[in-house]
Amino acid sequence: MKRGLALVLCALLLVPTVLASEGGVNKDLDLEGTSISAISTPTASSDGVEFDITVTLDQNAANNGTNVSWTWQVCLNSGVCLAPVPEDLTSSDGGTTWATTMTPVDDHSYVNYRITLEYTDGNSTTYPDSGWGGKVWSDCWVDGNSSGGDGCEGDGLPGFTMLATISVIGIMAIAVRRMKN
Repeated sequence: MKRGLALVLCALLLVPTVLASEGGVNKDLDLEGTSISAISTPTASSDGVEFDITVTLDQNAANNGTNVSWTWQVCLNSGVCLAPVPEDLTSSDGGTTWATTMTPVDDHSYVNYRITLEYTDGNSTTYPDSGWGGKVWSDCWVDGNSSGGDGCEGDGLPGFTMLATISVIGIMAIAVRRMKN
């Protein structure tokens, strides 16, 4: 029984480390096999600062009247994600380059996005077909027990890390006390 509890505690302590391994690493949408030639976004998003996205279509898609939209979602440092927002992009060059801007809210961790191509025949294709294809991390982010970014004041977000550490120590103290009884 004591060994089982010890293994469970060890597993619980390892889960945040495994989940946080991708924190702060941007994810680009896989463009292979799509009509999208390029996607341009900032390398980091900032609270209250315009976030520009530009999508460039290949010549075939640009010539056949393909329109571009995106769905974006902002996730907060608290771990909560806001509702996804669908939005059309606009082209000023006849359909090759499509762009728009959004502004992330304060205390955000990252911006998720996916791209939808809408064809003249009424059909559309979303990349990826499920989930989020792209992710741009904030310049001051939290992901589980990890935090970082060049825009954080001081050394990241020490309050969050301290709270997580105290919680783990408290849970371990309770478990040890119960094992003695």
